[in-house]
Amino acid sequence: MTAAAAMFPGIVFADQQTANLPPGDIDWRKTPCRFCGVGCGLLVGLQKGKAVAVKGDPQSPVNKGLCCVKGYHSIMALYGKDRLTRAYIRKNGQLVATSMQEALDLVASKMQQTIEAHGKDAVALYGSGQWTIPDGYVASKFMKGAIGTNNLEANARLCMASAVTGFITTFGLDEPMGCYEDIEHADVFVLWGNNMAEMHPVLFSRLLDQRLRRKNVKIIDLATRSTRTSQAADRSILFKPQADLAIANAICYEILKNGWENRSFIEKHCAFKAGKTNIGYGLEDGFSFNDEARNISMEEFGDSLRDYRPEAIEALTGVSAKDIKYLAWLYGNPNN
Repeated sequence: MTAAAAMFPGIVFADQQTANLPPGDIDWRKTPCRFCGVGCGLLVGLQKGKAVAVKGDPQSPVNKGLCCVKGYHSIMALYGKDRLTRAYIRKNGQLVATSMQEALDLVASKMQQTIEAHGKDAVALYGSGQWTIPDGYVASKFMKGAIGTNNLEANARLCMASAVTGFITTFGLDEPMGCYEDIEHADVFVLWGNNMAEMHPVLFSRLLDQRLRRKNVKIIDLATRSTRTSQAADRSILFKPQADLAIANAICYEILKNGWENRSFIEKHCAFKAGKTNIGYGLEDGFSFNDEARNISMEEFGDSLRDYRPEAIEALTGVSAKDIKYLAWLYGNPNN
């Protein structure tokens, strides 16, 4: 247990959850943890109207009673000494406590002055990834209906816009394919740029659990730096930043060269396209594509991979041909 806790900081085990609880009756209420996207279930203990304790919900199918450091410390944000509990405005270079009415009046007047001087599109609203649906609805009505500008953004869209585009072009839907239950049926986990041991330790614990239960399970860490995930993985492969696409193409080259592809699946579910290779910079003003995507055959796709032989991309990616071929075997082996 000590070794596991050292490898995954913040993990607290079941028998430790009830230690140091405050005396008296505690009313435990269910809630989701909102500190990352895993979706762990929490039980928050209430006393006299205040949250005083947190533990994992054993009935949650996601974390099964386990939590990480973020979940266990979630209520601390409510009582932090540096938490702002009232409005402040800056006067003569110093933040001064003020009423909420004065603060909102100041924001409104500054927005009005800016719009009068530079137009409606000179103002914008940037929202939180923790917005509720009603929050987002009101913000949309305010900016687009009342102000008259489309300058409305939220962390959720900026964070996920590229991912959604990738999901749609790859899977045809705007969300990841699969579910947590798949973990119990998989035997190879390639963590590509994902430091799960520190970012999503509860979910990573489920991978480790499967490796303990089934000796054929492998965890491969494919990343740009060594992390605790690297330490726990069966194999750690480091690559140079921005070399992902070259690695993926090399894996595809090796799979096709060895005839490891599933032809039946490809013919039923896959489409190959070429074009739109110069995608520009994501925030480049006035960018437009100079080419259009066109359908190609799998043979044409294979021909386009000739420059991505494992030996040819070693210098570009920092990954040895041996490791590329090993990854290709993991993906191409029908028994995995």
